[in-house]
Amino acid sequence: MRWSALLVILLAALAGCARLQAIVKPSEPERATPTPPSPFPPPARPVPPPPTPPLTPQMSAEEERRLLEEAQRKIGETDRLLRQLEGRQMKPQQRETFLTAQSFLDQARKALAGQEYQRAANLATKARALSDDLAKMTE
Repeated sequence: MRWSALLVILLAALAGCARLQAIVKPSEPERATPTPPSPFPPPARPVPPPPTPPLTPQMSAEEERRLLEEAQRKIGETDRLLRQLEGRQMKPQQRETFLTAQSFLDQARKALAGQEYQRAANLATKARALSDDLAKMTE
């Protein structure tokens, strides 16, 4: 009788382990069935509009020539002044002003190369104003 009771307990334990293993062991992932191709083509994505060129004022050839000469003159004058200031002793804030003026002058040259004459003249004017102030402070 003991053997039969022991056999029943052993069989029950083994059956329980099988169920426990089925619960604990992860099942294989389900395989996705491929979706049949749609008879309709996918919707077309809207094409973004091309970038707009920068706005430039409409001016006569004479006005354009005048702005070009003005920008070249201002750039030349400011460049000469900055070269004179380059060797002077400057405090940190003055050095920063000097570098800002040089940056404006570089931007003015790039604008001139891009035929943005009004912008080039404006940037050269800003560089000149900073250079003039710096010249007064470092005399």
